[in-house]
Amino acid sequence: HMRAWSLPRKRAPRQVVVVPHAHGDEGSDGAMVTCEPTTSRALYGGAMSARLPDRYVDVSDFRPVPDNQEMWTDASRDESVIVEILERVDGDGSGGPSDAEGAAAWFFRDLAEVNDAAVASGVSQILSVFHLSPGDLPALGGAFAAASVCVGWQRVAKGRDRDDARNLVEVLVANVRLEAVGTDLLVTLNRPLVVAQGSSAAPQTGAGVMGVGGFGSGVD
Repeated sequence: HMRAWSLPRKRAPRQVVVVPHAHGDEGSDGAMVTCEPTTSRALYGGAMSARLPDRYVDVSDFRPVPDNQEMWTDASRDESVIVEILERVDGDGSGGPSDAEGAAAWFFRDLAEVNDAAVASGVSQILSVFHLSPGDLPALGGAFAAASVCVGWQRVAKGRDRDDARNLVEVLVANVRLEAVGTDLLVTLNRPLVVAQGSSAAPQTGAGVMGVGGFGSGVD
């Protein structure tokens, strides 16, 4: 229900660092540091860029993707990174995102409902929410109202899969609120932890345990 915001093409590129498959050593800030090779990829016609694992491919090369989205994936692991530019969603007091909580948590819950895996039903769970400072996003030069990250998991059935073929997916949602231009920048990372035997992803990934939770503190 959120309309896309058109990003001007002539602005200087902004760098977004995205490392969705975090297997490696723990950094000084507690984040996982990956040893996986990455490449800088142009997004939105070069208006910004992101460092993504070499194994990721641009989904728009083989199927249509909305103009306000960039979608990259590794089908062999059923992982994806989605960058979205949205019209800013009104927050605090209107039932929308709360900058005090961290707006990323609202977007996580919204995504869970779209996936028929509402947090309130227990089919999804938020593990942690934290705020980002201008120092965490130096490329933006402090030009944002608020920024936050939400990490959790969702039990999601792919496409037309049956309810008993839900995969356990680790989900990270990062949100940057660009109030001056009425925009929410959203980055969503999806990584399956357990692929169900009956999932349509199983022929590519294999069924069973895929990971242990690189984004958050763990999954029950």
